[in-house]
Amino acid sequence: SNSTFPTDAPPSNNQLIRYLYYSGRIQALRLEYTQSYSNLSQALRKSPTNTALGFRIAIQRSLVVVQLLMGEIPERSVFFGEGMQGEMKPYLEIAQAVRRGDLGNFHVTVTKHAERFKLDGMYTLISRLAHSVVKAGLRKLKSSYSRISLVDVAVRLGLPSATSAEFVVAKAV
Repeated sequence: SNSTFPTDAPPSNNQLIRYLYYSGRIQALRLEYTQSYSNLSQALRKSPTNTALGFRIAIQRSLVVVQLLMGEIPERSVFFGEGMQGEMKPYLEIAQAVRRGDLGNFHVTVTKHAERFKLDGMYTLISRLAHSVVKAGLRKLKSSYSRISLVDVAVRLGLPSATSAEFVVAKAV
């Protein structure tokens, strides 16, 4: 980030948490996923557990998307924490599509929950996940097949044509 947290007066815990959260969000938009993950994790750890559930949910949403962008799959317990089941359901569906490497299911899920993602301010970051879905699908295919045609790759990944599969495979190699 271009700004630094003021050190002249001791900040309140709430100010520090807010600073870490917004720094993490900005860093995620700048493709600085590792630093973003660090700041968001710290904000979640420091946030009060008995109050501010909405803010904890906002932090957790950002954290899940950043983890997915880093190529990691969040633990299932993240989605089923106290008070988070309903709020995190669309993000669980996205994580499952990324884990499976199912591009078709990913696009259906993004379309189904697009308004929700836009309201949460996550739509831009989630739209970047399509590449991660394809990479996960390729990893799965690679472990299953020693030889596979590009047409079959396109079908299994939900790509429009063998030419698209050729470009995706070439980029992944």
